[in-house]
Amino acid sequence: MSSRTTVVGIAAASLVLLAACSGGSSDAGSGDAGPDDGGDAGTEAVELRFAWWGSEQLDAIKDEQITLFEEAHPGITVVQEPSEYAAYYDKLATQVAGGNGPDVLQITYNVIAEYAERGALLDLATVEEQLDLSDYAEGSLDGGTYGGKVYGVPTGLGSRGILANTRVFEEAGVPLPDDTTWTWEDYVEIATQISDAAPDGTYGVTLNNTEQLLNTIARQNGDNVYTEDGGVGDVADDASFMFDLNARLIESGAAPDASLSAEQDALALEARLMGTGNVAMSFEPINFLPIYAESTGDELVILDVPNDGGEPGLWAQPTVLYSASGTSEHPEEAAMLIDWLLNSEEAAPLNKLTLGIPANPDVLAAIQPEFTPVEQEQSDFLDTILAQEGAPNVQTPVGGSATQEIIGRLGTEVSFGRLSADDAGEQFVSELETELG
Repeated sequence: MSSRTTVVGIAAASLVLLAACSGGSSDAGSGDAGPDDGGDAGTEAVELRFAWWGSEQLDAIKDEQITLFEEAHPGITVVQEPSEYAAYYDKLATQVAGGNGPDVLQITYNVIAEYAERGALLDLATVEEQLDLSDYAEGSLDGGTYGGKVYGVPTGLGSRGILANTRVFEEAGVPLPDDTTWTWEDYVEIATQISDAAPDGTYGVTLNNTEQLLNTIARQNGDNVYTEDGGVGDVADDASFMFDLNARLIESGAAPDASLSAEQDALALEARLMGTGNVAMSFEPINFLPIYAESTGDELVILDVPNDGGEPGLWAQPTVLYSASGTSEHPEEAAMLIDWLLNSEEAAPLNKLTLGIPANPDVLAAIQPEFTPVEQEQSDFLDTILAQEGAPNVQTPVGGSATQEIIGRLGTEVSFGRLSADDAGEQFVSELETELG
């Protein structure tokens, strides 16, 4: 495995290199109304809706943060709208189209452009008194910026990686790979060996037909899913490689079949194969590591992705962002809630590393001395990715929100043997070109 350097200085490194993420003011009351002030006028009761996806652990953290917020702002009530990720964006799209979007919402950087273009997100410069972004490092808000305006505040900095359960490896008698040298062929062979040796219901790896994996493979080959001018990159071969890789994993028994794999997306993290300790490896956000470690009680580590000798594939990115609705009747209070969740001394440290390495440097400084070994593993891995100095990622253009749906649908067709990987790669590019216009 690759060596892990201790990251006491990760706050500075992450804030400088984030073209995707960062923090805010550390003042618990920055822009907040006082404890006796409810809403913008302090006299009228305000109800905010806050929508997010996550896990049981994340839901519990947000519940505690919201309880503290309501105690500090007795005139404001927050209606919680947690969801599973698989259904989140369909529900959000329906609400936004009907003019009934939540006041505060969790969002990913790859849909910022599309939702901002629709007018669904608030320009946060209009609520700077309630949400002070002046202390954010240069470039740190790029992931939530579109057309020169900031529409989303990153919760933290993260990356993807191969999460590996050491117990499953040990019980299968398979050593952990050297993640500085392993190839995609090694990945398939190791996953197959584990599945062959493991009891029924335990697998070597999860299936992963995702935009994130495609872009990782594309970046290794010097490509990117999108071009700087908002078009589709030269990624037909990269997509075919990914589709074929996943089909091979199913065929060899290294990964669960397409039906079981599809069911995983609708489950809470703790109920997925990685969350129950029934898989050795899974390509996922590294901030899921402490959630899976807690739910399984196993030792988990993070591995760099396999590479066939190309460029670095992974990149630092905002974990998620918090945005306010562009049509909210209470934009100032919505901004106050975001500020509380990410910047306050009372609530922000409760996130620990579940939403990435905190973007607010003061919050990071407050929790870093108390990092658990699992959290230090997460922090150290991100430092490794930052040190690789891979190419900057290209921002997802308007229309790019369709990318994952196209990949998932074509991946399913390949997995069931109804479409070849080569044809799926070509079809992916063709369909995405249509979406991007």
